[in-house]
Amino acid sequence: MSETVRLTPGSGLIYRMRRGLPASAPPVLLLHGLGGDEDVMWVFESALPLRSIAVAPRALLPAAEGGYSWARKPADGFPSAADFEPAVEAIIGLLTGLRTEIGVGESEWVWMGFSQGAGLAFAGAARAAARVAGVVALAGFLPEGFDSDSLARLASLPVYWGHGTQDDQVPVEGARRDVARLRQAGVDVSYCEADVGHKLGAECLRGLSSWLARGPAAQRL
Repeated sequence: MSETVRLTPGSGLIYRMRRGLPASAPPVLLLHGLGGDEDVMWVFESALPLRSIAVAPRALLPAAEGGYSWARKPADGFPSAADFEPAVEAIIGLLTGLRTEIGVGESEWVWMGFSQGAGLAFAGAARAAARVAGVVALAGFLPEGFDSDSLARLASLPVYWGHGTQDDQVPVEGARRDVARLRQAGVDVSYCEADVGHKLGAECLRGLSSWLARGPAAQRL
């Protein structure tokens, strides 16, 4: 069972948490997409290890379409890594506070994002790879302006990427290019495509479940 937490340590973020059992499985940070909130990412809960801790924060910025956003929406394209910087700071503050509350270190978390949330996960990993155990990108993208130095900082991190071939919001051609860039930089990417739109296909959900069950450390072997 998850619970909604209203008073947050050091971040100003409202979040919903499944407490789980520390050290039984990697804790997972659930980062919603544009227009989401702390409730929407639990649709992926079946893929999480049974006893894992999971935390789903709500982004700080109201979105014009309703819900919330991790970055101000640019006129064209996707947010840049710099656009995500305030959100990265807030997430780091949240994880620092949770270290005291539940005894889980900042470096133990898998950052799992959907769409805009995946862009945030990559921005956070490029900013502070030592604080991230792995990245999951669902229907996601690399932030605009992601350069060779940013890619190099991800080389030690395992990545799982699931994408729909019929995605009309984050086209699959861009995902394929981003995955190729990551692999060229030495990043270990497990990639799954399914014949769906802007969501995660059933086969990719199963792949995600297996990837998380093995744990980030195992991906490096």
